[in-house]
Amino acid sequence: MLIRDIAGRRYALALGEISKENNSFDQWADLLNDITLIYQDSKSEALYTSNELNDDQFVSILKDIFNDLDDLSINFFRLLKKKNRLNLLPSIASYFQEIVDDNAGIVRGEVTAAVSIEKDLSDMESSLSKKLNKKVILSSTIDENIIGGIKIRIGDRLFDGTVKSKLNKLKEDLLNVQN
Repeated sequence: MLIRDIAGRRYALALGEISKENNSFDQWADLLNDITLIYQDSKSEALYTSNELNDDQFVSILKDIFNDLDDLSINFFRLLKKKNRLNLLPSIASYFQEIVDDNAGIVRGEVTAAVSIEKDLSDMESSLSKKLNKKVILSSTIDENIIGGIKIRIGDRLFDGTVKSKLNKLKEDLLNVQN
């Protein structure tokens, strides 16, 4: 599970400002996603976090992996290495994706259901997009414990129409009547 760190948010916000200046949101998002995947490999992580790796060696490795890195990108990763913040790459990439999405008028959400609803996702996205006046992109998960219905989480909003939550509410109401 991704742990998002507030420092990762700060770096992402700084990259957002840079991206806005030179309209490079997509390039930075792709680069962050690629380097995050590489960094999450245990062998690569050891290489990036090694104190035995000097700055020139680190830059050389970056250039070998990414053929077309510009000086700004290299300096960003050098700064993370110097401050021992390379471990924040997944957090930075996650926060930066939110900035990219916000800039493009996109919100992402997750639908939880007791059974597969893949065939209905498109209709849900369309309906929610109209209500929220933003393009909605949904992913889905299955949780048989909710018994039936769906639960949709978009950002900090939760729409819970599950049988489990309704049963819990009914139980709570019944217990309150006794008191």
